[in-house]
Amino acid sequence: MLTEDHVREALRQVIDPDIGVNIVDLGLVEAIRIAPEGIYVDLIMTTPACPQSTYLSDESERVVRGAANGDARVSVTVLDSPFWEPARMSAAAKTIMGWPG
Repeated sequence: MLTEDHVREALRQVIDPDIGVNIVDLGLVEAIRIAPEGIYVDLIMTTPACPQSTYLSDESERVVRGAANGDARVSVTVLDSPFWEPARMSAAAKTIMGWPG
C-alpha cells in the first residue's frame, strides 16, 4: 500500500526546470491524500502565473502513477491559494539557492 511518505518521495523526482530544485524541497506540495478511490496531490506554484504549472502538474501525476505501479487513479490539482512564500522551502533548497537558512 502506498503511503503519503512514498508519494512525497516520488514527488522529489519532479524538478522545477526554472529553479533546479525538486517540488517537495521548494514547498510546492500543499497536500497529499490517499483514499480508496485514488491518490490526490495538491500543488501550489511560486507565483500565480507560473509558466511551469502544467509541466509540474503533469510530471507529478506521472511519478505518482509510477510509484503506484499504475494501479491507482491519480489526480493532481494546482491550487490558487495559499500563496507560496520562501519560508516553505526546506533548508536544503535554501542552501542550493544560496539563501540563508
